[in-house]
Amino acid sequence: MRLKRAKFLLFSVLILLTFFLSNDLDLINVEKASIITAIAVDKEEDYYLITAQIAVPEATDTNTENQKAQLSGKGKTVGQAIKDLGNTSGWFPKLAFCNLIILSNEIANENVVNVLDYFAKTLRVQDSALVILSEKSAKEILSLSTPLDNISSFAIQKIVLKTVGFDADVAHNDIKTFCTGYYSLNASSYLPIIKVISADGGSGKQGESADNSSGSSSGSSSQSSSSQGDKAKGSNSDSNNLFDVRTTALFKNGKKVGELDENLTHTFNAFNASLTGTSLSIPDVPKDDHLVNYFITVFAENHSFDVKATNQAVNLDFNLSIYCKITDVDTPGTDDSLSTNFPLPKPLIEKTQKMLTENIQNLVKKSVETECDFLKIKEKLYRYNHSKYSLFKDNYLSKLNVKINVEVKGPR
Repeated sequence: MRLKRAKFLLFSVLILLTFFLSNDLDLINVEKASIITAIAVDKEEDYYLITAQIAVPEATDTNTENQKAQLSGKGKTVGQAIKDLGNTSGWFPKLAFCNLIILSNEIANENVVNVLDYFAKTLRVQDSALVILSEKSAKEILSLSTPLDNISSFAIQKIVLKTVGFDADVAHNDIKTFCTGYYSLNASSYLPIIKVISADGGSGKQGESADNSSGSSSGSSSQSSSSQGDKAKGSNSDSNNLFDVRTTALFKNGKKVGELDENLTHTFNAFNASLTGTSLSIPDVPKDDHLVNYFITVFAENHSFDVKATNQAVNLDFNLSIYCKITDVDTPGTDDSLSTNFPLPKPLIEKTQKMLTENIQNLVKKSVETECDFLKIKEKLYRYNHSKYSLFKDNYLSKLNVKINVEVKGPR
C-alpha cells in the first residue's frame, strides 16, 4: 500500500514538473512582454496593418491611471503583421489578455474570415474575444480616449457587454460564434458597428481626433507610442469622445451585405438573447384627446421561433411575450407616474404590439433582401424539417410564410 502511494506521489511530481518546464518562462519578464488588450486590423493596399493597444501600469503616489501605448506591424498576412510587432519593438506580443478585435470598414468589403481565421485557429487568443466593425479606420478607434476611461478598449467592452438592467441594444459577437456562423449551412453572421459620437451630444470627428492623439504610428514599420497627453483625463479633445455600437452589420459568406438599425437590433436581441431589463420608448400613444409618449421597462420576457416546412412553404412562427411596467410618461399629474403597478392602458398595449410586430416583419424582410440568414432559418430547416430540406435548401428565403404573435402584459 505504501509502495503504491509513493509511486502515485512520484508520478504526480513528474507531471507537475513537466507542466512547469514546458511553460514559456522566458517570456514572463515584464520588461520584454507587452500585454495586449485590443487589436485593430486595417488594410493598406495588399498589406494588413495591425495596431495593438497595450496596457502600461504606471501607478505612483500621485497617479494611479493605466497609461496606454500602441504598437503597429505590417505584413501580407495577419500572423506576419503580429510577428512584426515584436521583431521591431523588442516586446513579445502576449495575446492571452486580448479581449477585443476591431476590423476596419475596408475589410468588410472582402472576406473578413481571412482575418479572423488566424485568431480562431491560434491558441494565443481566446475564442471569446469580442469582434466589432469600425465605421471608418480601426486604428483610429484605439487612439481615442473617453471621459470615463483613458484606454478605449476598456470603454468599448463596457458598452458592448452589458449586464441585466441595461438595454439589450447591442448584438455583440465573438471570434468563435462568428466563424461558426460562417462555416455553418447559413454562411451568415453579424457584427456590431462602432461609431464615434461627441460626449456633448454632437457627432464625433473620428479622423480629426485620431490625428491629435499620440498613439499614431507609421504604417511601414512597428513602433511604440505612449499617450502622454492623456495623463489627465480631459486634457485634450480626445476625451470628448463616446462610442455607439447599436447598429449591426450583416455578413454573408464573410462579406458585409447590409445593416440593422437600432430598432431592429433591439428586436433581434429579443430572439437572440433576452429583453429582460430593457426599456422601450413608445411615442404618440392616444390618450383622451391628445398623444402621450410612454417609457416602459420589460421585467420578464418569453420568446420562441419555430420553423416548420410543408410541401408548399417554409412557415416561420414567432412568439414574443413581455411583461412591462410604465417607467415614465410625459403627461404631468396622472396616475401613470404615481404607481409602478398602474395597469397598462389598452392603447399603449396595442401600440407596443404593433411596433414589435412590424420590427419582426422587417427582420425577415431584411434577411430576404440581403440573403443573410442571421435568424438561422436554414439551420432550423435542416435540423427539424430534414425531410423537406432538399426541397427548399436552394430557395427557402423566397418560400417564407411568416406568422407573428406578440403579447404585451402589465400589472392588473
